Amino acid sequence: MNSALAWLEVFRRPADGPTTTDALYFDHPTDPDQPMKTTDTLLEDLCQLSELDAAKRRLEPSSTRCQELKLEAESVRERLPTAILSHYDQRIARGKRGAARMRNNTCGGCHLSLPSGQLSDLRREGSSLQVCGFCSVFILPELPQPEAAAVAPDPVPVAVKKPRKSKAKAATAAVLQDEA
Repeated sequence: MNSALAWLEVFRRPADGPTTTDALYFDHPTDPDQPMKTTDTLLEDLCQLSELDAAKRRLEPSSTRCQELKLEAESVRERLPTAILSHYDQRIARGKRGAARMRNNTCGGCHLSLPSGQLSDLRREGSSLQVCGFCSVFILPELPQPEAAAVAPDPVPVAVKKPRKSKAKAATAAVLQDEA
């Protein structure tokens, strides 16, 4: 139960509902039996919310752009489950990041190296939402790296210099030629 969805399963399961771990539910009072979105959409929404919060922090709170970002963030927050939002908001309330991208096998929040098991879980297709074991930030997958140009430039021919003769060899060769 290393993933964030594992603890979410325990807390969000209705009391009279199924007891399997694959039944996850939202907090909407109008539709309580709506199954949770896939992990990919959760990661996308969490990434978008993190970017909006970072953009809001850079702006003045009374600006119109900041108000627009708040409205956009509220629409994203409606799509996320309550348990994930409460964890995210607790981190933000302490002045820390709620979600961070993984870079070079390290957490983007605390910059410590992630365990190899967690790295393999993050790289697996359809992986679950992961939390850093050191700083408890939600770990977002790395951005895809643009592939390098497949065409390598033509190698430039390098002029090969002839080895220099030592002065002693040159002097002995000159003496031998004079004698002959």
